[in-house]
Amino acid sequence: MPTTTPSSLLTAATALCNTLSQSPPPQLPTILQHFTATATAHEHGLPQLTPFLGRELPIPDYFTILADNLSFRNMRFKEYIVDEANSKVFVRGTGRFVWTATGEAWDECFVYLLDFFEDAGGVWKVGRYQVWGDSGAAYLARVGELKNVLGEEREGDG
Repeated sequence: MPTTTPSSLLTAATALCNTLSQSPPPQLPTILQHFTATATAHEHGLPQLTPFLGRELPIPDYFTILADNLSFRNMRFKEYIVDEANSKVFVRGTGRFVWTATGEAWDECFVYLLDFFEDAGGVWKVGRYQVWGDSGAAYLARVGELKNVLGEEREGDG
């Protein structure tokens, strides 16, 4: 097992989160620099709810599906917990997400679990990216019912 320090894992996790929170979002090649070539993503939830939930997806596919369906703003990462022994970092973030086809938006608190691996050059990269978020809000926004549940107008209305 490679030797890690909390600062090396924290630096790598912070760099990824800083990239993901850029507005406008960075191009896919910029995002992929933070991941191993074989990295996967798994956003927990029922796969029937959205095209990115409940599946183990290659990282490029996951971020392409997200970009095709969601936009975001005010994404912030507030808490990092480093598990040095297992080369993992837990991250808590918040942001405002919009399902682009319906324009319906919600504020969300989400959690990442980042499994890091050291590449041949000694750089820490994410090999498995897990996400826990508000799958119910994402589903309701996808089907155009979130505004009814929240009693709000769409992002572009008003």
